[in-house]
Amino acid sequence: MKISIDELRNLPQGRLNISFREEIEGLAAVKPVLGELTVSASAAGMRLTGSVQTLLKLTCHRCLRPYFLSLSVPIEEDFVESDIGNEFELPRERELLARDFTEPLSEDGVLDITDVVYQAVTLATPVSCFCGESCPGPAFPGGVAESGSLAGGKDASEGATRIDPRWKNLKTLFPKEETD
Repeated sequence: MKISIDELRNLPQGRLNISFREEIEGLAAVKPVLGELTVSASAAGMRLTGSVQTLLKLTCHRCLRPYFLSLSVPIEEDFVESDIGNEFELPRERELLARDFTEPLSEDGVLDITDVVYQAVTLATPVSCFCGESCPGPAFPGGVAESGSLAGGKDASEGATRIDPRWKNLKTLFPKEETD
């Protein structure tokens, strides 16, 4: 979904309310991204506010099982036209103000709302995915008993000698050192 700054300024109040509903390629979304957004014109460009919701299918980084995450993302972005704000040189080191956090509007004055929503959802997606407190943790070949002992009979706290096969190749890096 795209909107031009010229179209927006020609509207009676310079404002457009959008019921956003799109399936965005590149997201792990199970459902379309839904939301209510408002685009308004300003002297410097446009402002996009609102919130979107979606359901993501992610993979837990601990147990490697898929799980679903409901995500609600607030959006509040200012876009300025490229010729505004370049009239004078600002000092290199200075305190940042609220008006400094803006995005440039494209040369043709068109804002791609779908791209803004994609970026907001991507930034809100957790970096380290964790399915919850009931996560069983990584599956250990040979099994870990409830008491914390390994299948070989040695307790994990006593320095068990069994190595997870996924880590076995690391042993070849330091063959003379004793591994714990």
